[in-house]
Amino acid sequence: MADLLDLDAEALGPYLDDLTAWVDEHTDAAPRLIADVGAGTGTGAMALARRFPEADIVAVDRSPVMLDRLRETARERGMGGRVRVVEADLDAAWPRVGTVDLAWAASSLHHVTDPDRLLADLHAALRPGGLLVVVEMDAPPRFLPEDLGIGCPGLEERCHEIGDLGRLLADDGPHALTHRGDLAVRGSRTAWAARRV
Repeated sequence: MADLLDLDAEALGPYLDDLTAWVDEHTDAAPRLIADVGAGTGTGAMALARRFPEADIVAVDRSPVMLDRLRETARERGMGGRVRVVEADLDAAWPRVGTVDLAWAASSLHHVTDPDRLLADLHAALRPGGLLVVVEMDAPPRFLPEDLGIGCPGLEERCHEIGDLGRLLADDGPHALTHRGDLAVRGSRTAWAARRV
């Protein structure tokens, strides 16, 4: 899985740079502490560290293997002093990492049992005026052509139906983020940004 996430990082690098620029437009002030929620091997953490060079990053994940790779990547890129890893099961509770200015949950909410509870925990960890950014796919990725030339078109569609790779926040994303009265949606595209007011 770690190798797959690193390949994703290579493929999605330009998109992440564009997305972190969009996040920067929604921040009121340069963040000092950023939490990468479900950090994996650190694709988001590294993109955020590049975008916000004065910020410290807390990368939270339950996998020690992923966090070891993230730690090594940060060290290799000269960011080891700015990136701290925290091993935690996000299904159990949000760890004590301090008050954060920016919480980044990219492709991680669909991995937790109770996303509403995690969103409430992230809300509590945000400073007033802090920003919560959620990035989730609004549809499963497509890789195969419609017809593989074997007389059986629509294979990928059938695979997606079997796997139930439906949408987590696609239709109701902003509402799901703002069920609390003190979060205000600041922007929406393939990600949502909500500010704690």
